[in-house]
Amino acid sequence: MSNRLRAIVLLVAAGLVAGCSAGPVSLATTVPDAGGASDASPSQAAEPSAGDTEAPALTEPPAPTEAPALTEPPAPTEAPAPTEPAATPTDVPPKPGDPTFTLAKQTPKAGGGSTVEYEITWTSPAGLASEFLAYGVTTCLRDSKKYHAKPCLVKGMKIPRSSLALIGRAPGDARKMTVTWDLGEAGPGPYASILIRATNSFGDSIFTIVQTENVCYQCTY
Repeated sequence: MSNRLRAIVLLVAAGLVAGCSAGPVSLATTVPDAGGASDASPSQAAEPSAGDTEAPALTEPPAPTEAPALTEPPAPTEAPAPTEPAATPTDVPPKPGDPTFTLAKQTPKAGGGSTVEYEITWTSPAGLASEFLAYGVTTCLRDSKKYHAKPCLVKGMKIPRSSLALIGRAPGDARKMTVTWDLGEAGPGPYASILIRATNSFGDSIFTIVQTENVCYQCTY
């Protein structure tokens, strides 16, 4: 066999062998253009479309209501202090105690001198006096050289009625009164001493000395 014939036979044999070993050809899958829209691949999650029903929005729970503020209990009211029953007088009332004598006002007078106003205060048990009486003593009862610069009136002295001038009165439940008199341009006032006493239907108490001047022996004004 010639060389040319042998080459032809080898080529045919090689073609038969290649044809038997090749698998069947499948239909080509159309590859989409790079710029065209494509379906999502199975590995990608599908986006919800506009027609899908949206899940209800979560609503916030209502704000907790505050507990009512605690209010302080009302302060306990104090029971009123017991009042002592007023005594019923069965005798002469006791004399007034703890007197005070204070200048409350002094008003100049057009013709000279002035008008003075004094306030007298005192203590006394309730219900025993029906009235309190204030007196001015018109003379210095101890006017003598022996008592010069000493009080015109002291406790225990007897007082002549002619020397007493009623200058003020107050009801039994009062504990102060005001007395008034005129003063000249010079010299002492009209009263050397001021006294007060309590009274009721049984009689008068002894005097309490409210104020007294000192003896000024042979003084002239």
